[in-house]
Amino acid sequence: MGPDDEGGTRLLANCVVGIGFSRRGFELGLQRSPHVVGCDAGSTDFGPGFLGSGRDPKSRLSVEHDLRLMVAGAKRIGAPLVIGTCGGAGGEPHLDGFRAIVGDIARAEGLTLRVALIHAEQEPAAIHRALDDGRITSLGPFEPLTHEAIDASTRIVGMMGAGPIIDALDHDVDVVLAGRCADPAIFASVPLRRGVSEATSWHAAKSIDKGYLATTTPQRGSPVLATVTDDDFVVEPMLPDAVCTTQTVARITMHENPDPFRITQPTGAIVATNARYEQLDERRVRVTGSRFERSPTPTIKLEGARFVGHRAVMIAGLRDPRLLAHIDEFLVAYRALLVRIVASLGIAPEQWTVRFRSYGNDAILGDVEPSRGTDLHEVGLVVDVVGETEDIALAVAGKASASGSRLDFTGHLGGGGNFAYPFSPNVLRGGPVYEWSVWHVLQVDDERTPFEVEVLEL
Repeated sequence: MGPDDEGGTRLLANCVVGIGFSRRGFELGLQRSPHVVGCDAGSTDFGPGFLGSGRDPKSRLSVEHDLRLMVAGAKRIGAPLVIGTCGGAGGEPHLDGFRAIVGDIARAEGLTLRVALIHAEQEPAAIHRALDDGRITSLGPFEPLTHEAIDASTRIVGMMGAGPIIDALDHDVDVVLAGRCADPAIFASVPLRRGVSEATSWHAAKSIDKGYLATTTPQRGSPVLATVTDDDFVVEPMLPDAVCTTQTVARITMHENPDPFRITQPTGAIVATNARYEQLDERRVRVTGSRFERSPTPTIKLEGARFVGHRAVMIAGLRDPRLLAHIDEFLVAYRALLVRIVASLGIAPEQWTVRFRSYGNDAILGDVEPSRGTDLHEVGLVVDVVGETEDIALAVAGKASASGSRLDFTGHLGGGGNFAYPFSPNVLRGGPVYEWSVWHVLQVDDERTPFEVEVLEL
């Protein structure tokens, strides 16, 4: 079947590079002659640590495995492969890491690949100028951006939309490796480039940007295919025994969005208020009624991370029912004891912090946990220490281990102590710690301006 023997623009989507997908489903998807193969590769779900450190949250082994299948498969059918938010966070080290992996794959497979890199890391000087020009606003509860926060940031990335990807595809490339990227932009770029309406292009892209999460059995890892026209789009799984339903497709539109009917993108918003989801058959869903409202001014989300110290972690199991009956009072006494001991080491209060997470009690919801302190038979206590230096973090965590285990809180402490340690050594090195320093929105005249496209052959 040739690429135009079937109506519409076809988008083949996997979920996230490095977490795997069905190889059989992917091969069946390639047989449908998609106009693009796409996959997201990153997220802020893991916090600012990977942006700040330049590391990928996934192993090279798993990333290379998924990329090898997608690079070879897309090249075989002559469709471009578009990867968004390379390396987990989309900064320069993340983009360079993916470039190196794709180069290794090209050599191993005997391929010549024309590759576009889209750089998303922002020069601090440009962000300083934008701040002075009044073009940066806070996103959510963040305080207004300051020049100090910009200077303190290890790196700052901008989240691109479809424009830079379209520019990259105009260079007739085999692979697009994009830095930080809005997930739907990975897929919307191709139908938009082919002249398909913004409404269906963007909404279809949003409906498949989590790949197999649009199916009833995400654990099967089935890629999904969206076929997009000006009037509608159809979403279907590639594994024959996988299923998409109106519920599974609609819920992706709601995924990670405060308003399920209005999903903001760099150049406008997907409006799903009047969208209609129709079950075409037992496996496919058709969507009509989407709209796209263009913004008068494009906006780019900025994300920045700054270094705040080093982490050391101690994990202990607590099972003494007398202690668990007073777990909150125990943690108060534990913190007070630790403060006194650390002060005796000559470590200043501003040089360290500690946070207790008592799993089984309130570790997830904290003070708003409705079942706090009830029916406890065991608790996993995570002592999270952040120090100005690694030595300070390790010293505090080490003292936390010894002092907490022998804190005679009930008057009936046994000789073995309160804590059961699952690991040896019981203090784990957590490495450098980062926090969000920039979580703001940049107004631009052109969505393409903050991003540079570089083309090379591997």
